[in-house]
Amino acid sequence: MARVAQVTFGANIFGVGALADPGALADVARLAEDLGYHSVFVADHVVMPRSLASKYPYSRDGGFPYDPDQNWLDPLVALGYLAGRTTTIRIGTSITVLPMRHPIITAKQVATADHLSNGRVIFGVGVGWMAEEFDLLGERFEDRGRRMDEYLALVKMLWTEKNPTFSGQYFRVKDCAVTPKPVQKPHVPVWIGGDSAVALRRAARFGDGWHSAGTSLADLPGKLRVLDEALAAAGRDRKNFVVSAFPTDRFTIDVVRQFAAHGVDHLMVPVFSFDAAKVGQRLELIAKDVIAPSRRG
Repeated sequence: MARVAQVTFGANIFGVGALADPGALADVARLAEDLGYHSVFVADHVVMPRSLASKYPYSRDGGFPYDPDQNWLDPLVALGYLAGRTTTIRIGTSITVLPMRHPIITAKQVATADHLSNGRVIFGVGVGWMAEEFDLLGERFEDRGRRMDEYLALVKMLWTEKNPTFSGQYFRVKDCAVTPKPVQKPHVPVWIGGDSAVALRRAARFGDGWHSAGTSLADLPGKLRVLDEALAAAGRDRKNFVVSAFPTDRFTIDVVRQFAAHGVDHLMVPVFSFDAAKVGQRLELIAKDVIAPSRRG
């Protein structure tokens, strides 16, 4: 059971609805910090279409369970806010839809948040699923995977090189400086989200971690086989790579132990609610009933 004690726990607090209130967002993040959680995350949507044909991949019927008129914070602005309202907890995005954002501006924003938080940011990224949002932003949906790969390479270069020179299909950069650089070295950790084989292979090639939005114990071994094969093909292994998962099974100490036995490093806990008080109650309950016993082995 020694492996279980090494698992860390995070919570997606979204920054939506009641959790878009600045006091509620800060209170929940500080509560998670006080309870010993490793990290809190906020989610990303820029503009909400009122009519959707795109299917939400994380609900049974494909419906998107959010009112477009609910407040939804920009996650990169929210990171800066949380940097100043917390002290030790890691703060991250789950996830930033990188292909619909300008990569140079995004690199600057994330590095700024890492600077302000003294090196506590996790940059969770994904390709996105909502075609209508891309269309409203004037961004192409069909080639988002290719753009994601290029943007990741560009962002890392901007974070790490004093005189970045980059020539890609979509962006060219030379004779410039982008500061501040991230506090974390060599750069802010990039956790690549998604549960498809393509997402797993992208995580192995470009990421510092894989960030599953939802996986069952039954499906986990197959996904990890794909990940390990892709890591090996890239000349890597899981030694310096984070596996983060959101279990779709009922969140119990036994489930934690089983995920840990498969080598999962970080688990997202099920605390989401449109009621901020309930989020706090769930953070406390999971800390008491699951996290504390898991640390005792």
